[in-house]
Amino acid sequence: MKKKLIITALLFGTFTFANAQSMGDITKATSSATKTATAATASTFDVTSIANQVMGVLSPKLKLTDAQKPAVNSLVNEILKKKKSVLPTKKTDPAGYASKMTATRESFTTKIKKLITPAQFTALTPLLPKSAQSLTPLAQMLF
Repeated sequence: MKKKLIITALLFGTFTFANAQSMGDITKATSSATKTATAATASTFDVTSIANQVMGVLSPKLKLTDAQKPAVNSLVNEILKKKKSVLPTKKTDPAGYASKMTATRESFTTKIKKLITPAQFTALTPLLPKSAQSLTPLAQMLF
């Protein structure tokens, strides 16, 4: 009877030890997958494509002149590059990401005001998304 008890205890201990090792491997794999997904998100964020989409919206809606287009395009690319650099923190530090993107949105409006006329800025205001729920290229850039 004692032998059965000892064998059962050894089997239980071995099973518990093996299971604990598996849990450690699963935790490491999950952590690695999260890091990979975050890096993939940043690498799939295509600055050029989104910049072209944003300019495709802004140029006709604001009736940008040929002189304004390069300056606005440069600003759009600058904002998108900032977002791409901050994007990996979206899942790891949501509050920090939100704070940096709020500053980026404010920077965009301040800088674009200097590049366009007051009438164009008035036309821009309704185009700016209020939240990330908007499915426009401007929302992709600013949220």
